[in-house]
Amino acid sequence: MRLSTKGKYALIAMAYIARKDINSNVSVSEISNQTGISQTYLEQLFMKLRKASLVKAVRGASGGFSLNSHPKNIRIHDIMEAVDENFAAISINDKIETKILPKPFELVLTEKFWEQFSSQVYLFLHNISLEDVASDSMEPCQAVSSFAQA
Repeated sequence: MRLSTKGKYALIAMAYIARKDINSNVSVSEISNQTGISQTYLEQLFMKLRKASLVKAVRGASGGFSLNSHPKNIRIHDIMEAVDENFAAISINDKIETKILPKPFELVLTEKFWEQFSSQVYLFLHNISLEDVASDSMEPCQAVSSFAQA
């Protein structure tokens, strides 16, 4: 399971806005210039983020985007969901398709594993706020040695 560029870039853009003054508007071109993410791609992401009510847009010379609520109230899961990221390792459709034929016991066992795995990913993304990311309060993962060294 991999996070696509949609999810990565949406989180980068949202963290960039979260680090600004809460009353300021940030233009897509500023975010693009500072992060190296294509302005066109950011515009597509911001349409989705706005539709999900995570950001609001202001037109005009001092326009741009701002967060619709405080970063502590925005969950990473909400950002990922807004840009159509799906972290479920098993879907309802997978379960329906396998109900047609008798399931081998190993399939039942592994489905339970993937359900638990998906649940843990969901809980993790739901428990982390945009403020946690933007304020750099998250500790490096000690469980995965390659992450700890980065």
